[in-house]
Amino acid sequence: MKKYFSRSIAGKICMISLVCLTIPSLLFSFYLYRRQADESYGRIVQEQLRVTEQAARSADAALASIRQLQLDLAYSDPLYVYLSRLHRVGLTYNRYPIWTEQLLGKAITSIKYSLRSHNLGIQAANIYVPARLDAEGNYFWQADRLAGLSFFQDFRDSNVFQALYYLDKEETAAFRSVCGYASGSAGTEIIITLCRIDSTTPGDCIGYLLFECSPQKVFSVLSSRPAAQEKDYYVWFHSSQKGYGSFPAADWDAQPLPGAASSLAVDGRQYTACTMENFDITVVNTHPLPQSAYVLPALRLSLALAVFALLQFGVLALFTRHTFKRLHQDLNLMDAVIAHGFRERIPEIRNDEIGLIARHYNLLLDKIASLISENVRRETAQMQAQLMALQYQINPHFVYNTLNVFSGYAAQNGQNTLADSIASFGQLLRYTLRTDSLYASIETELHNAASLISVYNIRYSGRLHLSVEAPDELKQLRIIKFLFQPVLENAILHGLLPDASLHIHIRIRQTERCITIDIEDDGDGMEPQRLQEVKACVNGSAKAALPSSAKGTFIGLKNISQRLKLFYQDKARLIIRSTAHQGTTVTILIPLEAPSFAAPETDSAPCKSRSEQDT
Repeated sequence: MKKYFSRSIAGKICMISLVCLTIPSLLFSFYLYRRQADESYGRIVQEQLRVTEQAARSADAALASIRQLQLDLAYSDPLYVYLSRLHRVGLTYNRYPIWTEQLLGKAITSIKYSLRSHNLGIQAANIYVPARLDAEGNYFWQADRLAGLSFFQDFRDSNVFQALYYLDKEETAAFRSVCGYASGSAGTEIIITLCRIDSTTPGDCIGYLLFECSPQKVFSVLSSRPAAQEKDYYVWFHSSQKGYGSFPAADWDAQPLPGAASSLAVDGRQYTACTMENFDITVVNTHPLPQSAYVLPALRLSLALAVFALLQFGVLALFTRHTFKRLHQDLNLMDAVIAHGFRERIPEIRNDEIGLIARHYNLLLDKIASLISENVRRETAQMQAQLMALQYQINPHFVYNTLNVFSGYAAQNGQNTLADSIASFGQLLRYTLRTDSLYASIETELHNAASLISVYNIRYSGRLHLSVEAPDELKQLRIIKFLFQPVLENAILHGLLPDASLHIHIRIRQTERCITIDIEDDGDGMEPQRLQEVKACVNGSAKAALPSSAKGTFIGLKNISQRLKLFYQDKARLIIRSTAHQGTTVTILIPLEAPSFAAPETDSAPCKSRSEQDT
């Protein structure tokens, strides 16, 4: 499921189509192929079973006709009377010549007529009698001739009246060597049908009627079929465990039921077998059954369905990919529009849902642009008014302090250096009263700081010392005006001790995300409680002003803090650190991505001083 939910919409659509449509279609095509192949194979097998069953019934009917003819002939009056008299009184020409000749003639005539009137494939019909004959021939032979043949021994020992035996080449040769007559068949294999002729006395045999049949003629119903050109019929005699045919039969696990047909596939050939109802004989039919006979017809429809399923999936995948490719292009255009300040528009070239999204998005862009423009205009006007008010708040305070300087200097000294003081004051006044811009370069701020120290040195007799540490590439960066002056004034007014010098060091450096301005002095510093009160006043979190005993109200630092928050929001910082009798450090942090800087954009996280980073 994680892989599914992590995919794109196009991937999900393709996956759903693959799982819900393509794979089921392929499985159904395979199922359809197997079912149709099985049905085709079943139809072929059923057709073969019907043909084999018909062939077995035809052969069974032919053999039944031979058996019936043999039974009718064996118990016909002429033959039965002759055999009965021969067995009872011993008919011979010497004793009963007339009687013998008449009865024998009638029996022979009956045999000849039966053989001529029934074309059943009988090659010869002979009677073997246990009684003594005057002479053998004319269809009558001594039964002792067959005494050494295994099939005759089996028949004589059994209690059946009729039996059928298939003789192979060796058995046929042995039979013909003792039968006493010239066979009417030239075949090397024959079928023998035997019928016992009993007298009226139970168990008393008076003769055996033997039919010699040609297998080719008896089973002509099999060879007459077109399939016989391939010699695909085989007849298996279960009683003798021998078979007639030109090819071996398959190994059958079980003998089919009488009259029932069964099938077996062996080595690409299909065997169908049917056992005769009246004889223990099985007819086997076989012919090659390649898979192409039943696989190819079933494969065509299944293959067409599988190809259609794959083609459908491919078309859907291409269509989905093309559609979502265009959608991704529109999304990239949306990102570009956002990155460029909502000034561009998405082309509306489609009439479908994607085009509708583009039109609604362009309407939204127009509304956003209008709101942004109005909001920027209002915020800019408000910011300009607030910044101007804060800057003008400094001017009276600065002029007041400057006048105090001149007043003190005039009281303590003559008029010799007044010109220099007025010049420095003029520079400060001009810088203060300039309203053409809210920004100034760091280099300009440093010049103003130097002028301020120069003016204050008039009063404090050169006890103020200013040093600057700033790389040249940072001096051209623009910041809001009057950041250094209030800090320097607080350092002089609150940190300079009587009869002592004051060293002020301005250090400017660039860190990873911001410009860091450190203004350090070695003045009197502040106690921890005093430092907390000052921070509370500067940050505007104190509910009451500083105690009346405190020197000054730190309005300059508070002004700097408010202007930093107003212009740079929470990304700029004003940090005050002080130690009693050791000095004070004021750190100003300005982010590099401020609009007044000509610097590349960076992460907009709030700036931190070195001490905060170390902490």
